[in-house]
Amino acid sequence: MSQDSDNITVSKPDQAPVDPDALMSRISGLSFFAMFIVSLLIHTALIGATSVGFIQQCVHYKTLDPGSIIREEVKKQKAEERAKKRADRQAEEAKQIAKQKDKASGASTSKPKSKIEKKITEKSTTLPAKSGVRLDDIDEL
Repeated sequence: MSQDSDNITVSKPDQAPVDPDALMSRISGLSFFAMFIVSLLIHTALIGATSVGFIQQCVHYKTLDPGSIIREEVKKQKAEERAKKRADRQAEEAKQIAKQKDKASGASTSKPKSKIEKKITEKSTTLPAKSGVRLDDIDEL
């Protein structure tokens, strides 16, 4: 290894020095237009290879935006599932109500309620008296 003040060169006995112009000879012979076409083909191949799934969806749904159609299908599917769950729940509630009616229509073991018990369980239908204070008149609010 020899070292100059301006230049550091490392030489290996097995390899000859490589000329940079020789390395660039393959590329420098191509015109700009040819390099542009090669670059365009490589980019098209990469984008096409990574977009196979999207292209299949576009062909299947016959649109360039299959995402919106897929979202609508998911919404419809969820709505159908909710409707089915609601119908199952209503059927179960109807069965329970039918069982309760069957029990009530059968032989009743409870004794009839007295007037006081009826008054206690009765719901009030009277409205409370109107208040003379309006919320607009209160300053602290």
